[in-house]
Amino acid sequence: MHRTPLVIGLVLVLAAVFLLNQGTQVLIPLSENLGLTSHYAKEDVIVPPTLYTVPSSNYTYASADLMGLSEVSGSLQVSDARQVAFYVMGQGNFSLWERGRPSVVILSQPLAVSYNFTFSPSEPGTYFFIFDNQNNSPCSVVFTISAVENVTVLNPFVQNAGFELLIVGVVLSYVGLKGGSRKKAAPIAAPEISGWKCKFCGAVNSDPQAQFCANCDRSRE
Repeated sequence: MHRTPLVIGLVLVLAAVFLLNQGTQVLIPLSENLGLTSHYAKEDVIVPPTLYTVPSSNYTYASADLMGLSEVSGSLQVSDARQVAFYVMGQGNFSLWERGRPSVVILSQPLAVSYNFTFSPSEPGTYFFIFDNQNNSPCSVVFTISAVENVTVLNPFVQNAGFELLIVGVVLSYVGLKGGSRKKAAPIAAPEISGWKCKFCGAVNSDPQAQFCANCDRSRE
């Protein structure tokens, strides 16, 4: 048994089991430092492009529940190059604004014709997107918003780290276990002596039929 590869193999197998159970996302900090990640912004539509008609000297609004979202982006386009005031508020502040009371505005664009925006909801709940038309004629607004999620993608080598460690660990464990199982060398057979050996002088006589030692002339009897 070779202890070193066996120990390393078992450690790798345990690490592989941990990664397969926990997921390779635990490797993101290390992968970031090694440059083994890429990033992109994933957008999920909350309010698809929708046409809103805003009466003259009045307002209308869109609302959306932004619970659990870290970032939101959207856009609006006013028809015929007209202008509207655009505001974003939480539910409580929207109620105050409707009653003409002081309110906190998250985003404010007093003269919006074509406007793109991004913001991070400060708290979960419903948010209101207000289109305030101060013109003497109605106008139309096309409005859309999406949830933005910054996604980190691991290098394929890192994504498959659990399986890779498992394979290497199993191989090393096998090598460690089999390394000591060596076949014993077959004993070397003593060379056969032809003829007979003189009991007096020890000389070996090659003729098995000879009755007298060729060295000392004594009888083999």
